[in-house]
Amino acid sequence: MENVNLENIIKSFFLGIFMGIILQFYDNADGLFSYKVLTVLASGSIGFFIGFITEWLTSILPISMANARMYFFINNLIALLVTTFIMAALLMMTSSEMKKEQQFMPILLIVLGIICIANLVDYMMYRRAQAKLKTFKEIIKDK
Repeated sequence: MENVNLENIIKSFFLGIFMGIILQFYDNADGLFSYKVLTVLASGSIGFFIGFITEWLTSILPISMANARMYFFINNLIALLVTTFIMAALLMMTSSEMKKEQQFMPILLIVLGIICIANLVDYMMYRRAQAKLKTFKEIIKDK
């Protein structure tokens, strides 16, 4: 539990809120504003839960897989699998009137696409920070 990255869990909460907002625009259903706000907050909570499970599963991985590229790839894969499972479970639990594949698949693809893009951006920011750190170390070493 000490290896769980809390920063990523918090990022998952805000990513869930972002996805909730995007899906509100995708759906265009007429509803009270308060219901839409509650839906966005619920998606943030689901994102938090998904982030927690993803980080917990990632923290169990053996240390031998500690290279950054592999970590980000496995983390993304776990996030995609956990998200797909949770979204399918929520669909089944709520007995949604959503026609199974015609309406569920586009929403699932939007969510999984956003997760992949977010993980790719996170990896690029990590690589950028590592490059800046390397440059900074070289500058300090030269002085």
